[in-house]
Amino acid sequence: MPRLYNLTESGRRAWDAQSSKVPLDCRRVLGLVRKDTDPRDLCAKLGWSETAVREILRELEEGGYVKSLRTAQTREDLDFTDSFRVEDIQAAIQQQRRKELDFTGPLSEDDLRAGREKRK
Repeated sequence: MPRLYNLTESGRRAWDAQSSKVPLDCRRVLGLVRKDTDPRDLCAKLGWSETAVREILRELEEGGYVKSLRTAQTREDLDFTDSFRVEDIQAAIQQQRRKELDFTGPLSEDDLRAGREKRK
């Protein structure tokens, strides 16, 4: 399954410091990783093979410099084999609406101003 990569705080510090503890090729990759970075984009920008980029991303993830998340990007990755009921979806929507209308917490002046701005 495809993966997307995000820079961690540790990775940002390593990039900012240009630490020699992190090999140069790894630092090059760190400099290009942002939020939800696709390895294919890195391959295109660096001109490196997919294998080389994935290996460096694996090293960086093991070192805690980047974090990956799985994503379904192709039709084959999506699973629609389970059944669902319209009533279940409607109930989930209603529950979400109730959460949005929760007035049990404290209300600040900033919240009130934001509400007034939203009405305009």
